[in-house]
Amino acid sequence: MSTLVASSDSVEFNSSIYIGRVHHKRYAPTEHGFSYPMYMLGLDLDELDTLDQNLRFFGHNRFSALSLRRRDYLDDNDLPLKQAVLEKVVELGGDASAIENVMLLGQVRCFGLYFSPVNFFFCYQQGKPRYMLAEVHNTPWNERHCYLVDVENPQHTQKDFHVSPFMGMDMQYHWRIEHDDQHILVHIENWQQEKLFDATLSVQQRT
Repeated sequence: MSTLVASSDSVEFNSSIYIGRVHHKRYAPTEHGFSYPMYMLGLDLDELDTLDQNLRFFGHNRFSALSLRRRDYLDDNDLPLKQAVLEKVVELGGDASAIENVMLLGQVRCFGLYFSPVNFFFCYQQGKPRYMLAEVHNTPWNERHCYLVDVENPQHTQKDFHVSPFMGMDMQYHWRIEHDDQHILVHIENWQQEKLFDATLSVQQRT
């Protein structure tokens, strides 16, 4: 797993904050693009209760300035979030037997408000990212869907979840993922016979 560091007094965590930019570009029927800055939390799912106990601004399943509520991610059930991620990896054809750590790279509630079009769960094996589980939200319909990407050998994924009213279902996602100790990049392209759209998240760890 990457060396993520955050500290509160004498306590050190793997969890951290990432800051960077998101880029979107549409290629047809006319070209249009935009870019904006953003932050995301990189949360080791084994540390949620420890973060809750040691950081005054963070809460786990309770109100705080920043809070992670279990029901905001994956299925709304009683499984711990890490276990739910591993079960989803297996359901989608991955091998979770050797996964040691899971990091959520995404958004949490800010003073009770939550909005996150996509959350990324990075699953680590022997300290290296093995899978990325991308949980996509189609905001108008409040639905969720997960795509599993093999970080070592990303394959094209058939689109099977409606997101945008301007894009049909007959297309493939092409993925590119870069992940080291300080930087994460997730790039996705929408293809039919040609590339119609791409989006890039590029964030840097801040300690």
